[in-house]
Amino acid sequence: MNKKFTAPELDIQEFVKRFEDESRDIYAQRKTIVDAVHPQLGDAVADLGAGTGLFTHLFAERVGPKGKVYAVDIGPAFLKHIAKQANRLGQERVVKTVLGTQDSTNLLPGSVDVVFICDTYHHFEHPQKMLDSVHGGLRPGGRLILVDFDLRKDSSEFIKQRARAPKEVYFREIVDAGFERIETKDAPKLKENFYAEFRRVERTPVIPVAPGKGNRRKR
Repeated sequence: MNKKFTAPELDIQEFVKRFEDESRDIYAQRKTIVDAVHPQLGDAVADLGAGTGLFTHLFAERVGPKGKVYAVDIGPAFLKHIAKQANRLGQERVVKTVLGTQDSTNLLPGSVDVVFICDTYHHFEHPQKMLDSVHGGLRPGGRLILVDFDLRKDSSEFIKQRARAPKEVYFREIVDAGFERIETKDAPKLKENFYAEFRRVERTPVIPVAPGKGNRRKR
């Protein structure tokens, strides 16, 4: 499903026209979405599935020169485009590109305060592995922001052909991966997408039991 995004000869301008268009709900409400995420000066934000860098550059404006925005994508052509735009906008010291995989963000452990995933979660071929990587990349108490297609009975055919499952399924997957759902008072009201926020919680480590010790009886 995602192989086409990894092609080095990908026509980025085609995706710019598709993703950065006022008719797209996400693009039209981009500033409202960033306001809801509320990145702070000096924060480290990961834009997972960064695509054309639409949100990468908006986050870079908010975190300032002492912050970091990691544009994570599986497509080298997308990352090349984002780096070029960062240089043009004077954000080259803030924006860093990271080549991810189908299973990993490739973020350093505990390196970011926020992971932002917009219209990308339904592309995850191995969501549990990717969520484990997200959990590892976040600092204690870090946030995961999810914006994705809201699959409902009245959803358009476009959404029905692309969404993997209703949002409740996504929420269960995320909670099972070590997150808790938190409310966002100023969450944007999107037409065909939903906005949800989660906080990283510490997972109880599993302590292995040596073979035979669990069944040993006292005499």
